[in-house]
Amino acid sequence: MNKGFTWDGLDGGGAVAVVQSPWEFSGYAKASEQEHRERNTTSIDHKIKQRLNAEDVDQDGEEENHDEQGEKDRGQDSTDEDEKEQLDHSQRKKSLDSKKEKFFSSNHGASFNASSFIELNVSRPLLRACDALGYRQPTPIQAACIPLALAGRDICGSAVTGSGKTAAFALPILERLLFRPRRIPAIRVLIITPTRELAVQLHSMIEKLAQFTDIRCCLVVGGLSSKVQEVALRTHPDIVVATPGRMIDHLRNTQSVGLEELAILVLDEADRLLELGFREEIHELVKLCPSRRQTMLFSATMTDEVSELIKLSLKSPVRLSADPSTERPSTLTEEVIRIRAGHEEDKEAIVLSLCSRSLKSKTIIFSGTKVEAHRLKILFGLSGLKSAELHGNLTQAQRLEALEAFRKQEVDFLIATDVAARGLDIIGVESVINLECPKEIKTYVHRVGRTARAGRHGRSVTLMTEQDRLLLKAVAKRAGSKLQKRVVAATSIASWRERIEKMEEDLVQILQQEREEKFLRKAEMEANKAQNMMDYEAEIFARPKKTWFQSQQDKTRIAKVSPASYKAISVDEGEELQKKEKRKAETEKALPRKKRRRLEAARETAEEGANEDENQHRKVRGRERGKKNKNNPGTSLVDIGYRRAKAVKAAEKARQEGRFTPRKTSSDHTKRKKKKKDAEDEMVRSSKPEAGASRRDATNKKPKRKPGVSKRSFKSKARYGLLNFYGKLQLLFSRYKRRRK
Repeated sequence: MNKGFTWDGLDGGGAVAVVQSPWEFSGYAKASEQEHRERNTTSIDHKIKQRLNAEDVDQDGEEENHDEQGEKDRGQDSTDEDEKEQLDHSQRKKSLDSKKEKFFSSNHGASFNASSFIELNVSRPLLRACDALGYRQPTPIQAACIPLALAGRDICGSAVTGSGKTAAFALPILERLLFRPRRIPAIRVLIITPTRELAVQLHSMIEKLAQFTDIRCCLVVGGLSSKVQEVALRTHPDIVVATPGRMIDHLRNTQSVGLEELAILVLDEADRLLELGFREEIHELVKLCPSRRQTMLFSATMTDEVSELIKLSLKSPVRLSADPSTERPSTLTEEVIRIRAGHEEDKEAIVLSLCSRSLKSKTIIFSGTKVEAHRLKILFGLSGLKSAELHGNLTQAQRLEALEAFRKQEVDFLIATDVAARGLDIIGVESVINLECPKEIKTYVHRVGRTARAGRHGRSVTLMTEQDRLLLKAVAKRAGSKLQKRVVAATSIASWRERIEKMEEDLVQILQQEREEKFLRKAEMEANKAQNMMDYEAEIFARPKKTWFQSQQDKTRIAKVSPASYKAISVDEGEELQKKEKRKAETEKALPRKKRRRLEAARETAEEGANEDENQHRKVRGRERGKKNKNNPGTSLVDIGYRRAKAVKAAEKARQEGRFTPRKTSSDHTKRKKKKKDAEDEMVRSSKPEAGASRRDATNKKPKRKPGVSKRSFKSKARYGLLNFYGKLQLLFSRYKRRRK
């Protein structure tokens, strides 16, 4: 690997070359303003402006004139990392990797150095596109991956964030497609990504690289129009960039869409795909692909699940690792702001102080939850700072519009959750702020990897509480980071704390206005659905029912197992759990066969008992739910319309098949009911004993004997003893009568 590699985005001369941006998010969805107009809602920025205009508060006199010297004071962290522990960790990692070398092919001959793309046998249209995008010299992962991918080898690659992995597999794919048979259009390349934003970015990048060719690319993700995607897939584009769920939906429910001619399968961010719960979907897609194909898998970390996926989908792959996946870029400056115990509520004030004074532009702020990100967005807007938010509560159009606004520098700050932590390459990000300390090394590396990409300089700032101190030290030790201490002026924090308290009333009113709009929107949607059910009933029920590759039982089983895998634990705890599981498996293998079978039988019995308990609880909950909903008047119009339409359709079908009998009139029904009651009364009267019959005849009936029990069978001890006692009493009574005589 070329350690002295630098990214040359400009020509050697002094003039600045006109370089295209590889990412554009504006052309993939309708504008957010149009979406708000259709829904009769307003954007969060519009609400913030209304609140600011409603109050005649002069904020010009509240300018801060604090000394910034205290904020610039930085010192080295007092706790340095121990070199011996790093060496021991690297030796353990090498010993583990040596066990996996048998499955992988040798990467002997793969070179991580190349002076230009011409050396990698790239055609002229692709060279022209690289020149337009400003790519002059291949990165190490590109120099190693492109020749092997052109030869058709399966590749398992990992590299540091920002090293050009997208172009590493996109260029050889486009080079091979230049020589495809053009008479037979077909889907020849499928690229699977974990998130929609990453899929949009990959699609934009491939279109930019293929701008001087006739290769067509299609985007298939959730949140966008399914009908538009169906039309595009029926034209058989050469490349499909998709998320797993929507792709399986089209393969099963869209006609004339298949993967029979697929030549290349790419799984990007494979570890993230498995973390988000796409394991079953990925296995299903691999089954649907032809066995004779080329597969390229890229993953930042090689977990056990990723290793299983590699063995399932790749054949004798070449393993390429241009840089250690858990190392942060060398041009990154990492800083920590320590928050004392009892002052955890000052996080928002610290972030606003940083963003208003030192980190004023091109900054991504990572929040722990969607609610925190939205709250911080409102606070930034009320403070006069231009910002955009990116999280799962937004529609796809709003998310893409936020990314486009940040890319064009229309806003200075992007407040996001971990949706933006993986893969997104936004050019020019100068700083990253971690509002919540990440719980895992992978999350930390990918968050700080949004800056200092492709040789540029960057800065990351992490807010650390007392509970996060040991965790962050362990993460930094594994990542090889040297954390520096950063101090924020106390006067600035106190000033922003007061301003946030004053903004709380406006914040509550904005959130209340959003809730009211959401409620009205939901009611309007239900009314529209009910109207559509009544107007287009025949057309709706004529559509074929959508299918899925999993049954409801499989979904329930996966949903019951999956929450345990999302539990946040530290790096050390995760390693200890893995070691315990391995030790347990090894000890079980060493047991004799009979003991192993007993263990397996005990586990199966426990699982069956747990399933029975779960079924019993489900039945009880169903009965309680039925009792609650029996007299519940709050049934929606959609349900009523759906039930009526379903009943009408079922009655019509029964009438056509001759199974429908018209309902009798009320008078006939009453007569039939009376006749039945009279017959029952007659049967009851005939079954009663006569008035002269003795009670003994009515009650002295022999009990029925059980089947298989003979007449002379021995009675139980208790019954035998009782009969013996009655016999003795009868004997005594007869003797007493004789004496009286």
